[in-house]
Order: sequence, then structure tokens, then C-alpha cells
Amino acid sequence: MKKISIFTVALLLMVGFNFHQPVAKAQSEEESIVKPKDTSNFIKTSGIITDVVKQDETITLTVKTEEKEPQTTILKLTEDTLIFNSGTTKALKKETFQKGQKVDAYYGKNKPMLAIYPPQISPELVIVHDAEKFGNVKISKFDNKFVSLDNDLKLNIGKETIIISGKGEKLDQKDIAGKELVVFYTVSTRSIPAQTTPSKVVVMDDLSPQDTTNFMESTGIIKSIASKDGKAILTVDTEEKEPITTIFTITNDTLVFNSGTTKTVKIESFKKGQRIDAYYDKNKPMILIYPAQITPELIIVHDEEQVGSVKVSKFDDKFLSLDKELKLNIGKETLLVNEKGEKIKQEDLNGKELVVFYTITTMSIPAQTPPTKIVAINYLSPEMKEVQKIIEKDHFMKNGVKMIPLRKVAEQLGYEVKTNSKRFSTTLSLGNSTIQVTRGKKTYSYNKSIQQFKEKPVLKNNKIYVSEDILELLNQQ
Repeated sequence: MKKISIFTVALLLMVGFNFHQPVAKAQSEEESIVKPKDTSNFIKTSGIITDVVKQDETITLTVKTEEKEPQTTILKLTEDTLIFNSGTTKALKKETFQKGQKVDAYYGKNKPMLAIYPPQISPELVIVHDAEKFGNVKISKFDNKFVSLDNDLKLNIGKETIIISGKGEKLDQKDIAGKELVVFYTVSTRSIPAQTTPSKVVVMDDLSPQDTTNFMESTGIIKSIASKDGKAILTVDTEEKEPITTIFTITNDTLVFNSGTTKTVKIESFKKGQRIDAYYDKNKPMILIYPAQITPELIIVHDEEQVGSVKVSKFDDKFLSLDKELKLNIGKETLLVNEKGEKIKQEDLNGKELVVFYTITTMSIPAQTPPTKIVAINYLSPEMKEVQKIIEKDHFMKNGVKMIPLRKVAEQLGYEVKTNSKRFSTTLSLGNSTIQVTRGKKTYSYNKSIQQFKEKPVLKNNKIYVSEDILELLNQQ
């Protein structure tokens, strides 16, 4: 049996689980709350390279921490991984890695990961420690005054400071305010915060992983099937030399489709040897055992006779998948349904996670396809589920429009909320997004652009209520 280390437990808690610490509630709309700042989009792991494996276009590093009981992590580097030397600040090629090097790897903290040991990570950034030339590296978000959000470091950017994007393009100082930065420097003051004139600054903001789907995907072959209390329990192995086993419990709530016919599949029709794709909520808490036991939201059964492709993703308002891989040309022949199988209209697809069935695509980038069927999944994140509970308990109707408590809803979604009683305004802040609402005014500002409510915000029971249409904007951030 494979063992799960303490390191893995901590890693999974940071990446895959969605725990929230309780925050003190404001007693009135005139009081403000300051929440802990989100100082970086990335998580760091450090260690010594003990093995380097080259396979096709990927370099795989085995890295062990410098502890009495070292923890192992597998780093998979691709062409998109940024690699820098801490001393020279120069970009490195992934083929130059050697055993014995000390590295720091940074990966998106919202990146979904499998519950296996050792953890397997595809980092966005790797810093290789220079054994001869000294150099410090700081990765953090910085404010408009170039102070890191953890208040550890202030940048005094000089004429000699090299400023570039992750792609190596030269930038100006004005281009990096409020961004996530990789800062290379050698000396700093002893002040609080410490101050430094960096030798090089790399903008990481454009490399923050985009939330393109609500689900994680696991593919494999059904090795055994069991039934219990009306549920199908599938033991599935991945198609690798050293296969990973997962136990999937399929219930009547699980959506199951055939990839070729696009038809729904009954639980009792699963067979050994079938290849399936399982999709499950990436924020779903999982028991830390091996093999992993998961109840997926969606199963795609591969049809061996009838060819068919399936894409599960979020799409923008032009029906381009958020990973930029597939553009949908929806025609009259495209069957549009919701997760209950009820027919819907094209406008009902907006804001939903889509399961797209198709057979042919163009050779363009992105590929384009006329889908045969689309299933719209009205997915609610754990935060939005809590928001819905708040609204159920606290709302009222005005001219046919549902009015919801602004502070409660915004704070549930992670916003910092501040009020200005003299100006009758409320400001919501999250990352680089700012929304300002004024009581009695139908218009409000979003990052300095003007938006409009269906109804004017009102004060009731010492709380500001706004029309429910703001949820679509709040949930996008």
C-alpha cells in the first residue's frame, strides 16, 4: 500500500481543499472588515534534485526536501515552465538540470492535483540556486507603490533594473504596478519593510493559472464492478506502466454519457474493460487514502464503435473554451439540453460548464467544430452554495427584482468590504478588482467602468441591499 506523508497532507489541504477560517462579522453597514491579503498566486516547494528523466518534450525531476525525513516531489517541466538562475538571473533551458542542484518550484495554488504520493506537480516557475554567485529571489504580488503584499520588501526600481514579461518582452515600470512579480536582488536595507534596488523583475501576472473548468479529469480502464445500495462501484486503473487505481462510486445523480451516441448510460450497463473519463469537483474534499475514493459528477464512457469526442470546459460569450482550444459553431442541428435532459436555448448556455459532444474539427488554432450535442451543467461552487443559503434567508422583492444583502454575499465570496457613510458608498475589493456601489444610485463602477443595477440599492435594517444581477459579476472574479 502506498503511504501518504505529512507533506502530502499539508499540500492537499492547501491545494485541493476549501477550508475557510471564521471571520468576525460586522454589526452594521457602517463598519468595515479587513481580511488577510492574498499575497501570491503560487505555492513554493524546495529541495535537492535526486533524479532527472528526459522523455519526449518533458523533463521530470525527482526532488527531495532537506530534512531528516525527506519528502519527495515529482516536478514535470514543459516548454511553458519558466526557469531562472538565482545568481545570474538568466533564463535556463530545462535540459540543463543536474542531480544535486537545489531548486525552488512555484505552482498555481488553485491547480488541481491527484491525491497520490509522491505529489506530481507541473510548476509555472523554477528557480535554480547558483552555487557560486549569490542572489535573492522574491515572488509576491506588489501594490502600486511596489511594496510586497506581505509587507516584507519594497522595490526601488532604478535605471539598471531589467523589467520583462514571462515571455521575455521588455516592459516599463508602469506596466508592473499591482502585478505578481519575480524579483531578483542581492542586498536590502534592514528597515521594515526591507528595501532593495532589484537587478531584474519578471512579471508573473499573465502566468497565473486560469480557472477553465470546475472539474478534474481522471481516465482509465474499468477493472472491476460492484453494486451496493443502488450504486455502481468501479475500480479503475490508469493506462500507464505503473497504473494508479481509483475507486469511483456512481450514483443516480451522476451524469453518464456515451461518447459516440451522446446518449445517457444506465448505471447497470457498465462493463469490465470499458475506458472511461471521470470528472469530479476539483474543490471536493477527499479522504487521504490509497486508492482514492471519489464520487464523480460526470462519466464519459468511450464508445469503441462510434467515433465521438467530448470537451468539458467553461466557455466565454463567443463560445470559445477558456483554455483557447475549441470554438463552438452552434447550428440548428445542435441538441442543447440541461443536466436534467430538458431542452434549452442557446442563451441558456452562458455562464455554465459545458459538456460538448462533437465528431469533426478544423485544423485551425483554436479548432472549430459544429457540436452535435451540448449539456449545460449549472455548477455551483462551494462558495456560491453558501451564497444561495444566505439569499434564501435574507432577501426581499422590489418591483419584481430580488434584493440581496451586499456585505454578506460579497464577504462569502472573499471580498474585502468597506463603507463610507458620508458618501453613502460601499467598496468591494478582491485582487485587482474593485466594485463601488452608492446607495440610491442605479449605476455602479467596476474597475472604473460604469455598470447598472436592475434596481437602485437601498438601506434596510441597517444593511445595503442590491439587485441579484450583481452575482454574475461577483462570481467571475
